[in-house]
Amino acid sequence: MLTIKRLRPSASVICSCRTTQLFTKQIRAQSTSTSSTNKNEKIEYPLLDTKFNQYQIAYRYRRSIELLRGYFVYRLFSINFLVNNQTQIAKWGQRILGTRLFNSALKLTAFGHFVGGETPREITPVIKRLQRYGVRPILDYSVESDDAETSSTSLDQHNRMHDHNANQFIECIKTSHDVCGPNNLIAIKVTALIRPLVLKKFNTFLKSIENRSILPSIFELMNKKQKNENMIESFQQSIKSQNVVSKNISLTYEELTEIYNLLIRLNNIAQASVEQKIPIMVDAEQSYFQIAINYLATELQRYYNKNDKPFIYGTYQCYLKETSNFLERDLIQAEKYNYIFAAKLVRGAYMDQERRLAQERGYEDPINPTFEATSKMYHACLDQVLQSITKRDLGQVRIMVASHNEDTIRYAIQKMKDYNIRRGSSLVSFASLYGMSDYVAFALANSGYKTYKYLPYGPIESLQPYLFRRAQENRAVFEKADKDRRLHLKALKDRVLHLKI
Repeated sequence: MLTIKRLRPSASVICSCRTTQLFTKQIRAQSTSTSSTNKNEKIEYPLLDTKFNQYQIAYRYRRSIELLRGYFVYRLFSINFLVNNQTQIAKWGQRILGTRLFNSALKLTAFGHFVGGETPREITPVIKRLQRYGVRPILDYSVESDDAETSSTSLDQHNRMHDHNANQFIECIKTSHDVCGPNNLIAIKVTALIRPLVLKKFNTFLKSIENRSILPSIFELMNKKQKNENMIESFQQSIKSQNVVSKNISLTYEELTEIYNLLIRLNNIAQASVEQKIPIMVDAEQSYFQIAINYLATELQRYYNKNDKPFIYGTYQCYLKETSNFLERDLIQAEKYNYIFAAKLVRGAYMDQERRLAQERGYEDPINPTFEATSKMYHACLDQVLQSITKRDLGQVRIMVASHNEDTIRYAIQKMKDYNIRRGSSLVSFASLYGMSDYVAFALANSGYKTYKYLPYGPIESLQPYLFRRAQENRAVFEKADKDRRLHLKALKDRVLHLKI
């Protein structure tokens, strides 16, 4: 049984089917059944076109004006000059138009297409439309930070901001419960809860420890009944008692206090997750944070994923060369400590920045050399997880295939068939970003697969980095996004001509 203690910061959250030509045509004779309210009833799911051309299904949730906007946005994002110079263009736009008018223009274009809205009230209609067609939202209150910090911001101001962000994540959990119902998901970013420079130093500290399994279960330690002022010293002593020596890096008492406050925020978010029955997904971020983020996510899982319900999901970026090794280690740890392993697989969203920094600072590029190498890594990681599903009790391993790549989706569907995993199973689910690859997501949902859309929301100023990164990291996708543009336009023409879609 979980013991949860409220804490406060000291300084101021397949189908079983017959398949023919899976990778070139359609999955045929899909008659998988799942139990409904009446146990004798069987649900017959529609045919899945694995070429993903069913635009009639993909855009039912979009209004006609939104189809026109989507076509326009994809056209804009396919222009290299705009994508490569978007930060400067945004600055010029704000100077010429003023912040208010520029933000209005952004809301009518990219923000409107890729973001649910600024407030829970604004995203509610979007959620209802997604759910109407079987797609579940993953609410993502999109706030994050990077390496750069302004010296004018005091530590107290940072603490207040991080406490505010933690409270917003908890509100996001409550919004998901109230609007979407229990057992949906929300996403959080650790960089919204601590100064990036401290998280980066903590990352370096953890990286220097060869065997992190000797560290204590930090959230078990957090939830023990003891005075707050003793917690930092307990954590320090736990590390020292194991003779852990970190090379060339030491954390000051002030930095340990900030890390302690981060743990409190994460613990309170996780507590709200348990209370509201809304699991949280800890997003991956830049590689110089990721060891620390992964460590925190697995420690949260170790404490909270104990009672046949995964409340914490981690994230694995398959464009990183070391991902397969990290995944294997974490699967072994989950089995050793008998908690549910739950995660999503992504390709990664910071490639341009990672490559540039590696070149500027003279260290090895952490990213796989080619798109094909990343795809190979993705499929290998998925295979690792599926094999782990067969080794442990049913439900103890869950994976979310978060990809816009059609080949990867087809690969996952075939693997579900190979491992006899039914459609709609919580063991394997699919996810994509709001505003992208609707022709894949809604086709999957229509055919009974558990399908999610990442639905970011929040202040438009906070979401600009998200939008710019979507354009930069998906440059190749947008350049070749003829299918997205073509299907948007085709659906719009059908609407205009009053054809049924």
